[in-house]
Amino acid sequence: MKISNLTSSCRFMRILPVGIAIALTGLASTSCNSDLPDDDTAEWNTRNVAFLEEQEALTENGERAYTKISPDWAPSAFVLMRWHNDRSLTASNLQPLDNSTCYVKYELEDIEGTVLQNSYDMQTYGDSIYRCRPSDNIVGFWVALRNMHVGDSVTVIIPAAAGYGASSSGKVRAYSTLVYHLMLKGVPAFETPK
Repeated sequence: MKISNLTSSCRFMRILPVGIAIALTGLASTSCNSDLPDDDTAEWNTRNVAFLEEQEALTENGERAYTKISPDWAPSAFVLMRWHNDRSLTASNLQPLDNSTCYVKYELEDIEGTVLQNSYDMQTYGDSIYRCRPSDNIVGFWVALRNMHVGDSVTVIIPAAAGYGASSSGKVRAYSTLVYHLMLKGVPAFETPK
């Protein structure tokens, strides 16, 4: 199988429903994970894994700085979240469902602090709000939004496996741990589960 076909297979697996993707992981994991084309990419992967481990172990005042959150529907996926607001003040605010429309402000950085993307530069809507449904995003962004209430401001660290994995996307390199600064501004279309 050619490298381009392997990459396509790996991308395809990320858009499958979670149950099917998990079942196929055993069949394709060797192909997707052995796709490190050069020493620079392997070194970048190593640095990103080390950064993630450092952040997970980070403590302040004797407590973990980040909360590790894994969704029930994908227990092997996780994100690290750190709230920058008093959560007791937002706890009664609306919390989005998978298919709710959310208004989000965000900034995305790599592990070196380089800003890769942000909602402030988006001209799609003419303002700095990113409009989305949690389920329309990468797994880590989805998990983060589902664990926020309107008014929450967080830093979210997303491992490559819950981000873009072995693929690059725009300025995001393959195997990147993603650092998002998110603020959930509103949930104008709250959908109820069926």
